[in-house]
Amino acid sequence: MTRSPFQDQFSADRPATLVAGALRGYRQWEVTLDMRLKAVTQNHVWHSPMRAICRHPETDHAAPHADCACGIYACHRPDDDQLATRSVLHPGCVVTGVVEAWGRVEVGERGFRAQHSQIVALEYAMPTQANLVGALGESRYIFDERRRTALPDGRVVKTVELVLYLGHPRKWQDRLSASYPSVKVFEDRASMVSAYPPVDVSGLLPR
Repeated sequence: MTRSPFQDQFSADRPATLVAGALRGYRQWEVTLDMRLKAVTQNHVWHSPMRAICRHPETDHAAPHADCACGIYACHRPDDDQLATRSVLHPGCVVTGVVEAWGRVEVGERGFRAQHSQIVALEYAMPTQANLVGALGESRYIFDERRRTALPDGRVVKTVELVLYLGHPRKWQDRLSASYPSVKVFEDRASMVSAYPPVDVSGLLPR
């Protein structure tokens, strides 16, 4: 399978490394209407821990694979451009977090693709009218008025109206915590990174 230039930055072009212990990384998830976390570029909800499966129809290899783009992605650094979107606890927004990965791992210059991964920490702001306008305005679909969304209370609205649907954010936080009970939550990224700093992966990079 051909990888994109972006995916190449998470690849080593050699057989995956078997990591002893856990490898730390950073990534973002989109918040669903039922307060679960799903991959931003894939339509599947995260459980923790996760195990990677290659979904390419013409392959039957274990994930990650050196000649494929499969695996669970994470960045080495929390200030990566891929993580620039502000984290807000609201459906359609993204939250940022720390993952620990293990098993077979493809390690590249920018990040890695792992066989196993689990969320250990999350960082997000509670929603306000001000930060929602900024966060949802960056979404790839949130202001598409042709789209309709079913809300938890049964109403069906234009997606553009989600910016006004604050509901009860503290209850949302409780629901998210119930789904991921072992995950630590931080109100700002600096505090999260202080508790979970980047690790040195230079010894795992291709030479």
